[in-house]
Amino acid sequence: MGKEFQHGDAGPVETTNAVLEVFQALSHPVRLEICKLLMSRQYSVGELCEILKLKQYTVSQQLAILRKAEIVGTERAARRIFYFLNNDKVRRILRVSIANLVRPPEQVEISELDRKHQTGAFASVR
Repeated sequence: MGKEFQHGDAGPVETTNAVLEVFQALSHPVRLEICKLLMSRQYSVGELCEILKLKQYTVSQQLAILRKAEIVGTERAARRIFYFLNNDKVRRILRVSIANLVRPPEQVEISELDRKHQTGAFASVR
């Protein structure tokens, strides 16, 4: 069995691994952007490709990772498959993160963004 929870501990190994899997899945800029889009409605792969300006292979690969982490689900309509955000806990994490971490454009220093981008301090979506 898994490790028992004790005060000051991160909890059972299974819990830690589940949390890591979700955060790793969300840590890629394309996957995060896909999740943000799926917060509002369902999209087909083609629609996501068009919005993100990426090839189908790339989007499909990222969706597979999100499906494996049980963050997105699928629904078939005739010959098309639609993707949706199926994890309400992840939806709440994204809402809180976006609400608390996004600064209004007037607060963002362009020089700060350029410096971070040049040093590789963060990844960004094209």
